[in-house]
Formats: sequence, structure tokens, C-alpha cells
Amino acid sequence: MAYLALYRVWRPQRFEEVVGQEQTVTALQNSVREDRLTHAYLFCGPRGTGKTSIAKILAKAVNCEKRIEGEPCNACLSCQDINNGNFMDVIEIDAASNRGIDEIRDLREKVRIMPAQGKKKVYIIDEVHMLTTEAFNALLKTLEEPPESVIFILATTEPHKIPSTILSRCQKYNFRRLTLPQISARLKDVAASNGIEIEGEALSLISRRANGGMRDALGMLDQLYSYKDGSLSKADVLEVLGLVDDVFVAQLIDKVIAEDVVSTVSMLNKALNQGKEAGQLARETALYLRDLLLYKLAGEEAELVMAGEQSYEFLKKQSLKADKNQILQSLRMIMETGEKLRFSEGQKYLLEMALLEMADLFAPKEVRSEPVIISQKAVAPKQRAKNESNESHDKNERNDAKEVLWNRLLAGVKEKKIPTHALLSQGKLLGVKGDTIFIGFRKGYRFHKERMEEKANREIVDAVIKEIFKREVEVQFIFLEDSQYNDIIVKKAIEYFGEDIVEVKE
Repeated sequence: MAYLALYRVWRPQRFEEVVGQEQTVTALQNSVREDRLTHAYLFCGPRGTGKTSIAKILAKAVNCEKRIEGEPCNACLSCQDINNGNFMDVIEIDAASNRGIDEIRDLREKVRIMPAQGKKKVYIIDEVHMLTTEAFNALLKTLEEPPESVIFILATTEPHKIPSTILSRCQKYNFRRLTLPQISARLKDVAASNGIEIEGEALSLISRRANGGMRDALGMLDQLYSYKDGSLSKADVLEVLGLVDDVFVAQLIDKVIAEDVVSTVSMLNKALNQGKEAGQLARETALYLRDLLLYKLAGEEAELVMAGEQSYEFLKKQSLKADKNQILQSLRMIMETGEKLRFSEGQKYLLEMALLEMADLFAPKEVRSEPVIISQKAVAPKQRAKNESNESHDKNERNDAKEVLWNRLLAGVKEKKIPTHALLSQGKLLGVKGDTIFIGFRKGYRFHKERMEEKANREIVDAVIKEIFKREVEVQFIFLEDSQYNDIIVKKAIEYFGEDIVEVKE
């Protein structure tokens, strides 16, 4: 027999086997037992929470020859045929691939035909929100006056896309995400039945990553089982699923709170070079900040979903260093960045900027700076000699900040208009002075400089800079001669930033 995925093997076959949807199950079971079934149901909820599984159980229950207290027997011919997908009167339709008016018209014609095998003909339409407006209109009349022998079960993850005329003709059931204990308990049963040994921390990681979906949780366990059929550890889960260790995230937030820019960027680069996804890093960081916020507010009573035993000490110390508003603003910032990462190619730079802006939040108010402005502090010659190592460190930080600002500007422009990004990317950020940002172009890129000075392209750059600085900042494009490139850079830097300049390299 062909191998079946765990989520198919462990799909519930009776109402009593369903996990986490007690209210829906009780209502449907009572309706079957008391013969008070309506003609149309709408199942709404996140993926992997049991919508299709319960639809099939309901289809079995109404056609079962020996049902007891509203439960299908799973032994009669009708139940066995439905389980095997051979029952003619249970029709599953994927609305994503059958979304047109012709398919619904065909359905309307077949609805009139009496059941061939069972008592009721059941139509299960999955992802019903994908139907076109014309298809919904064609389905409306059938839902309004259906034959007595037909039941419609509509399933969707996006109920807000369904017309109100359809909603008003259905009995609606909302499916909720499963809790961590519910998912963990089922995973333990599945692992034990398949001879899989799995650590408690590994179970917790899978349950959290499933985001309330049992199917996703079982799919991940199946993937891990294929990778290693013996004992599964937390390290195995992290490696196979590409998750980020909670200790790493705790150490990263430690550097952010300490405003250690160099270490923050270095840790981020290390994680990305190891193959971690920027989006996953953002999600895991958001979960950790959520734990930190709740611990700050509720202490030992807080229910943590990210921080484990090893990162708990970091959490306790960080809660003493950061106040509620700082953590809350950081959480909002990283969540917004996570959304932007889904639609951006410059993911590394967006995440870098989010972490650096978070670090700025934790700076004392009296010394907090405008985001990523490159500031210069004059140092007397004698003091400079004494503090050479410190100055070198400061220069590195300024250069890092300068590079991050340029990358962020390029990423923002690229999101708005790719041709403008192509022109701007040939320039070089010289620096920021007051309310002016200076960008230089070499002689060979005269065309790019002139195009960037056009109104349309300049407005795009102005809009991105305003988003970065939260205020109006003027942009000046400077032309640089090839033969005098380094001299002019130095001259401009002295003119704009004073004697203490940042070293400029090709």
C-alpha cells in the first residue's frame, strides 16, 4: 500500500475525534441526531483547523445506515465508500480551479438529480471565496430554494470575500485556531503510535510553528520523521524547519537594548548566511518581544510561547532594562517590517533598519538621535591621539550607519519604481548635514544624475527619505569628475561635515 502522509492517516473519522472545535462539533452532532439539518453550511477559519474533515464527517453522518447519537458508524457501506472517496453522492469541488459561471451552471443542473446511493446528496465546495461574482450569482438561486435531498457545505479561509446574499442563506460556523496544548497532545499520540521519540522542547517548537493548524503540525512531524526516524531533538527541528533558536533571538535583543550596532548587524548577517529567512527571523523576534512584554506586565504568571529555559534568564534581565512602551513600539516595528518583507527584495536591509531603529528606541531620551543620521563630533588633536582606538570604533559605526541608510534608501525607491532605483544605484551617498542629504555621481554617470534631477524621479526619492527621517529633507545630487574623484570627495566632506570627516573608500 502507498505511503500516506500523517495528516491523512490521522484525519478524524468521527465527531468525537475532532480536536479543538467542540462547539461546532456539538451543534452539528445535535442537528444530525435530532434531524434538524439545514440546507447550507458555511465553515470559516484558518487552514488546517478541520473544516474539510468535519464536512466529510457530516456527509457520512447524514448518509450513515447505522449512526448512533449523531455519530457515523464508519462500518456500513456508505461510510466506507465516503472514506475511500467512492461515494457518488458526496461531491467535493475546489472553487479555486472551478470558479467560473459554467461550472456552477453545471452544478445547478446536477443538483436536481436525486441521490444515487445515499439519503442525501452533499456538495462540499472548498475555498468558496474564489468563485467569481457571476458564479456566486448563479449559485444564489440554488442556495435560496435547494431540493430537499441536497446539502451544501461551503468552506473558506476568507469569509469577508463572500457576498452578504450568500452569507444570509447559510448557517455559519467559525473554526478557531488550536491551542498549543491541544496540538502538543495530538502530536504526542501520533509520535507514540508511529514509534517516534521526540523531546518536549521539540514538540513545543512544532506546536508554535504550526500557528494553530493541526494539519501543518502533522506535516512538520512527517517531514522530521523522514529526516530522522529515531529520536527527534530541538536541534533537529531547528535545522529541518529553518527556525531560529530562542537563545539566539534573546542574545540579539540583548545587543539591541545595549545599542550595540556592530554586534546586532553581525549577528543578523551570521543568521542569514546560515540560511535563515529574513521573514522567519522577523516572526521569531516578534514572538520573543511578545513574551518580553507579557513578562514585563505579568511576571512569572505570563504564558510564554517563544522563550525557553535557556533564554529565560535573558528575558528576566531585559525586562528590567526596558520599559513597557519601548517593548511595545519595538514589537509594532518588527511586525510592520515582517509585513513589508513579504513584498520586498531588499529583505536584509529592511530587517537591519528595523533592528537599528529599535536600538534607537532604547537609547536614553536626552541622547536619542534622529534615525540613521550620520552625525560628526569634533575632537581636539590631543584628545584624538589619546582616543585613537575609540575613534576608530566610532568611524566603523558611522560607516556602518551610512551604508545602512544608503541601502534602506535604495530598497525604498525600488519598492516604488524599479527604473528610478536603477538610476539611483549608480550614485554614492556622501552624507547628511542638517536638512540636506548629498548623493554624488561620477563623470561616466552624467545621464543617471540628470535623470534623477527630473521632477518625477526626485519626488520618489523625496518620499522615501521623508519616510526614513520622518521629516522633510532636501536632496542634492553632486557631479564628481573621474580624475579628481577622491579629492572632490574629501573637499565636499570637509565643506559639509567639518574637519573630522569619515574616510571614503571606493
